[in-house]
Amino acid sequence: MNGLTAADFADTGQWRLILKIFPTGMNAHLENTLHPDLEPQMLFSTQWEADGANLLRNIENAVYDHPRVLDDFSARIIIYDRKVLFMPTELVEETEGAEETFYTSLYETEASDVITETDRDITVAYAPASGLKGFLNRTFPGARIGCNLMGAVKRFRDDGNGKRLCIFVRKWEADFILLDGQNLISASTHSWTAPSDISYHGFNILDVYGVNPSDVVAIIEGDDVPFETAEAFKKYCANLELRS
Repeated sequence: MNGLTAADFADTGQWRLILKIFPTGMNAHLENTLHPDLEPQMLFSTQWEADGANLLRNIENAVYDHPRVLDDFSARIIIYDRKVLFMPTELVEETEGAEETFYTSLYETEASDVITETDRDITVAYAPASGLKGFLNRTFPGARIGCNLMGAVKRFRDDGNGKRLCIFVRKWEADFILLDGQNLISASTHSWTAPSDISYHGFNILDVYGVNPSDVVAIIEGDDVPFETAEAFKKYCANLELRS
């Protein structure tokens, strides 16, 4: 028993809504802000076929099919997107709208659809779907909107020194963050179907940037990291840290 009453569950002030948006689905849960030891309360989880043209429609349908998410919760929205552009904050601050200009020069989208986020000297831009930025701002006013890859960079860059290859493994996808101290060298997301795919992408990134694996600490995080993957990085890297 968690000791919560019906009034507690109805009190939107003691819950934080977490929305996660993927190219292939969306889920939502509530976290209790007064009792952090409580298990998250799942509201819904839905899947769809990856189709960028219908992504906004799928997200809208998921939200309106589960109206509880429209209650007056404080909200955090995490967007999983591969078409991200990391830029020096100093560079984009020189000209108003520079983030949108740089992003639209690489990816075909409207400047009004570009979402940006800054962590000190790093700024990221992304635009998963036409109209998504406007929909989220209208539907969840005041929500904190963030990119999953930027969230990983924020977490890992202040956690350790020297060269680190930080890998976050989830089902059929993995994020790869290469850092030197707090300095970001590379951040990307890749698909995997076999453990060897994760090893390939990790060592390929090191090779592309001219980093010797023996100079790198590998940090691998995830609920179910393949044994073969861990063994490969343990063999060739200076050290391996496994985190659940």
